Amino acid sequence: MLDDRMNVPPSPAKVRRREATEELYRQFAAPTPSVIEGCPCCIEKRGVDVLLSTPLRALSGLALRPYVFCVFLTFGSTRDFRYLLPRIFEISLVDRRNSNGAEIVLGKLRRAAWRQWPQGERDAITAFVHVWLDQAISEDVSAFMDDSFGWETEGVLCGIARADLPLDPWLARLHEPVAAPILADLKARCPGELSGFWDDAPAGVAELSAFLTA
Repeated sequence: MLDDRMNVPPSPAKVRRREATEELYRQFAAPTPSVIEGCPCCIEKRGVDVLLSTPLRALSGLALRPYVFCVFLTFGSTRDFRYLLPRIFEISLVDRRNSNGAEIVLGKLRRAAWRQWPQGERDAITAFVHVWLDQAISEDVSAFMDDSFGWETEGVLCGIARADLPLDPWLARLHEPVAAPILADLKARCPGELSGFWDDAPAGVAELSAFLTA
């Protein structure tokens, strides 16, 4: 399999991302919902209809972003969230400029009671999040000394905590040599300069603080 743009084999990271993405589509394959219910005014203003009239894999980040922000608040249900989940997650990695942050996307899993979903679905999500964290670390390392340095990794870790997953297995990645600058940055910023999204995950903050001060 070749990268069409460069005519070279895709990198291992791209292969893992593709495999994790396809597993999400396989696990969450379902008919298009007939309707997304909720506040009529919000649904109209947010352009929700396009989410059901456009093929799932053709949905853009711009189309999905308002839905992800509002789902479980003013409209949307577990049924339509599950249907859209593979594309929401995929967009989060391939079109971050037009996607919601990891804190928001992964935080929606708690509202959907995802820990009660079938094991195959939960495993697919967990595998994808591993790829997500790998990409975040890689991007942060590439952005070392930039103003945005460290925020991608923190965002994914925060999202993991907001999804009610224990952080310990994921924090272990920060002990790898490549992640040393990110670990130093988090130590310097924790707890006072962390994202406000951590307020919704006090157990995660406690885990992170204990890890950084060990």
